[in-house]
Amino acid sequence: MVQPTKYKATVAITSSNDEALGYLRVPLDADLSYEQIDVVVRRALDLDTSPSCLKNIIKETDWVVIKPNIVTSRSHKCSYWHDGIAHPGQVTDLRVIKSLIGYLIENCRPQRITIAEGGAEWQKNGAPSTDPNQKEDGWTVTWPEFDNLSYVGIVEGYNKDYPGLVDIVDLNYDNICFAPVPAPPNPPVHGGAKNSGIGALQRIGAVGRPAELFGREAYIPGTGTLREGYHIPETILTCDKLISVPAMKTHTCGTTLVMKNYIGILPNHPSGVVRKGNIHQGDMQKGFIDLFSYHPADYSIIEGFWATEGNGPQWGDNIRHNVVIATSDPVAADAVGSSVMGFNPLDLDYLYYAAQKGFGTFDLSEIEIVGHPVEKVKRKFKRAAGRKGVGFATRGNRTWLVKDGTNGNWNIFESEERYIDLAKHFGENQTNSACASKEVYSKYAQKGKLWASADGKMTVELNGEKVLTKETEVGHRFAEYQIDIEIKEGLNRLSVYLERSEKGFGFTTLLCNDLGDGLFDIEYRV
Repeated sequence: MVQPTKYKATVAITSSNDEALGYLRVPLDADLSYEQIDVVVRRALDLDTSPSCLKNIIKETDWVVIKPNIVTSRSHKCSYWHDGIAHPGQVTDLRVIKSLIGYLIENCRPQRITIAEGGAEWQKNGAPSTDPNQKEDGWTVTWPEFDNLSYVGIVEGYNKDYPGLVDIVDLNYDNICFAPVPAPPNPPVHGGAKNSGIGALQRIGAVGRPAELFGREAYIPGTGTLREGYHIPETILTCDKLISVPAMKTHTCGTTLVMKNYIGILPNHPSGVVRKGNIHQGDMQKGFIDLFSYHPADYSIIEGFWATEGNGPQWGDNIRHNVVIATSDPVAADAVGSSVMGFNPLDLDYLYYAAQKGFGTFDLSEIEIVGHPVEKVKRKFKRAAGRKGVGFATRGNRTWLVKDGTNGNWNIFESEERYIDLAKHFGENQTNSACASKEVYSKYAQKGKLWASADGKMTVELNGEKVLTKETEVGHRFAEYQIDIEIKEGLNRLSVYLERSEKGFGFTTLLCNDLGDGLFDIEYRV
């Protein structure tokens, strides 16, 4: 019997340092001309020869929507001018959009090409709520960092040769439709993935845990109510193909790339609808995966010609990292993009949510890289520090063997959050002590950190050796202890002994580096 071929996502990686560029080849942090960017973008798209490459999925009858990130604009007094200087790394490079449109026309020639975005910090000229004295907006303003291009200029340039082919839709002013969150993919988006049956993820009014005590992006499971739906622009719902084209940026959730780019589809107004700001009323990562569900990206292009590191997405530092990533698998796109930025994909909550819904894979062993290997173009982006100095950190292991402290039976506890709440596990069993245990497999011996804390007294052992003892009952404080550890090659055993306190009955243990990134090449096993 012939076994079916296991699906592998194809992801193309190119850069300005690609030998194939010949005389146009320059370092990864060099200033580039449009000619150089055009060559890099087109090479990435051509390197993807998979069945779902761009040339194969776009039909002549298609309406293709290109979704860049134009969250801010140099036309307005907004975060683009944070600290009094321009921040082109906050937005998608217009030269990439111009190159992509040219590629589509030459290789696919769809019926219609639309550039669609809903800016968060700028308003469209002539709109009812816009200052009548406003002279420019994100569509009309000229961007000197991007060869003095404007979106209106790009559209007008192509329409001279192809009348009416290219247009702009401002999603803040598009017709909107309220709809429940779909349970896609139906049909499956990629490689035989089964319909997940998972609809809405975000809960309105989810109770957040204090960041300084539990870390960023921490919510009490089950609190709040699932969203009934969102107000989605008709352009997103009715277009035939959607291409997400974000810039590389950091965020307290890790990275903001293909899927988080969808926050821009929510309207800014009118009142009475689910707007961009509402996405922060609960777990934002679940919110943008909800939005992604309405029309998952048919193709994704990530660019770093201008990028943002540090306190992104709107207050970080500009950097140049001349890399392009192209694929039809949006989850693989964000996994590879995050890897290029020096992150461990296994640290990112939103990749788990997206994979669970069936949008693709973030398992690097299931991804075929064509072009540059990740290591050749990797750059360690500075992490987001966040408010009060509590920024991005690994999601940590969330499945443990647990038993009470009276020699009870071992049971599996799967936590929905980084904080392991044993009070939830034991329920009405008012045990006052417990043990949690986990096997950690490492491909090689490595040094790292144990970031740990607990509500009450706690002891942590690694391979039978005591590495941490907490004698106080003052409550949980994120990364309260940061202990040097050594992980041996092969199997390791991590054990936590805990006592209940008035503050609670839970703990956090993260195996990470100095920055809070999860250790690479380890696997948690029950």
